[in-house]
Amino acid sequence: MQTTCSISGESFSVSEHELELRKKFGFGDTLPTQKPKYRFQEIGAFWPHWNFHKRICDKTGRPIISIFRPDCIYPVWHRDEWIAHAQPPFQEPDFSRPFFEQAWELFQKSPIPHAFQSNNQNCEYADDWYYSKNCYLCHGGQGNEDCRYCYACDSIKNVQYGLFSFNSELCTDLINSSHCFNSLFLLNCKNVYDSAFLYDCRNCSDCLFCFNLRDKKYCFGNKQLTKEEFEEKKKVWDFSSFKNYEEARKVFSEMMETVAWHRVLQIDLCENSSGNFLRNSKDCENCYLLSSHENCANVAVSGPHAKTILDSIGTVGAELAFMCSLPVYSYMARFCFSVSHSRFVDYCAYLQNCQYCFGCCGLVNAKYCIFNKQVTEEEYKILVPKLIDHMEKTGEWGKFFPSHFAPNPYEESFSGLHFPKAKNTQAKVVTKTAELSEIPDSVLQMSEADSASLLSKIFWDETYERPFQIQLEDLKQSRERKVPLPHSYYANRMHSNLKWMPFNGELRDMTCAKSGEKIQTNWPEEYDGRILSEEEYLKLIK
Repeated sequence: MQTTCSISGESFSVSEHELELRKKFGFGDTLPTQKPKYRFQEIGAFWPHWNFHKRICDKTGRPIISIFRPDCIYPVWHRDEWIAHAQPPFQEPDFSRPFFEQAWELFQKSPIPHAFQSNNQNCEYADDWYYSKNCYLCHGGQGNEDCRYCYACDSIKNVQYGLFSFNSELCTDLINSSHCFNSLFLLNCKNVYDSAFLYDCRNCSDCLFCFNLRDKKYCFGNKQLTKEEFEEKKKVWDFSSFKNYEEARKVFSEMMETVAWHRVLQIDLCENSSGNFLRNSKDCENCYLLSSHENCANVAVSGPHAKTILDSIGTVGAELAFMCSLPVYSYMARFCFSVSHSRFVDYCAYLQNCQYCFGCCGLVNAKYCIFNKQVTEEEYKILVPKLIDHMEKTGEWGKFFPSHFAPNPYEESFSGLHFPKAKNTQAKVVTKTAELSEIPDSVLQMSEADSASLLSKIFWDETYERPFQIQLEDLKQSRERKVPLPHSYYANRMHSNLKWMPFNGELRDMTCAKSGEKIQTNWPEEYDGRILSEEEYLKLIK
């Protein structure tokens, strides 16, 4: 069915699959008013990304590190205090006033946790992170251990700068890869060992600067070598050197543009699914960057094990979620953001282990609440339909929260990353005590005294406009893995790696470089001429 986007004016189609999902959520008689990419952008503005701030816990007055700025309009409590003492204010519904007007009065007085996470050990500097141990500056993952600077990863260990990667260990710059070990800079790889700077390789070991390989060993630039020849080539590239590592990145980029072949879409072990960067999923339409989902449409950047989701992001462990941002381990959530382990919740935010809540914020272990007020089951069943009817009359029912409800600024959100707006041109105050040139090219060249001195210095990332320091664990990891020390704020490097997994909420039309067949892809136009349909790609790699 065709309809028109209220934002762009473009015509777009609504599939039978999407219409069926809308019926499940009580909206079968209406059509969406925005193209899916604008829905991603709207809800994505409510998902904090990549930033931590020094601030005060509004409950205890103690200093904390939070994903929310000190000027956040919501009261921010350390998560432990919030779980133990959450008793936000409540109010009666007023049927003479718009719902969002009332909700805003309540929400900005309701405490929220300083970070969104659960069931972790020693992961204080992590957000949207679950069932993990000893992780630092990590976001959006579960089941991980001893990781640093990772995003959207599952079951990885001793990984630095990992993105959308799974079941891997002892890797650095691991991007959309799985079951890899002791390797550097892998993109779209699987079952790779003891290798560096590989793209789209599977079941390979001891390879450098290779692409589109299967079941290979001792290859350099896709050329088969003897073990002795390979070891000689490998000696030239000392990856503990920052200069060499950056040069290797350039060689990799040139390889990607000029000689590597690109599969049109990264969809593996999926059935009846469309979008990109999908794995182990079934009946998922226009979905991106997710795994182990079923019966979904317009879902992006989500962890495993979710089912029957529409127009949502961050849906790890969820079932039946509609127009939600981070409905993690939740069931039947509509128009919510940051709700965890909750069921049958509408228009709610920052709930933990709650059931049957409408228009609530900041509750823990609550049941049958409206505007944070405890009611009986009977009262709930009477009042909620009245509220829905009221919202239908005011034109609010079926719409997501207005943007000012987001506790984080737009530029510090999922949407700020994937749908950036004009950058704030106001100059930031440069905070540094040392120049980047003072970071040694290789940690292997440093004495103990030099190492101790380095830890006290503050450096400035010109591109990301943030200060950063080298931590003791960075030194340890660099020595053990023989990789360079950080030369930028961690999110800067993560964003650079994320460019290899392009996402803007939709696919673009193009033609296969070999067959001329019309296809759709997320690859940028600079790779046209090297992009293959699935059929042509399979011919190439066999």
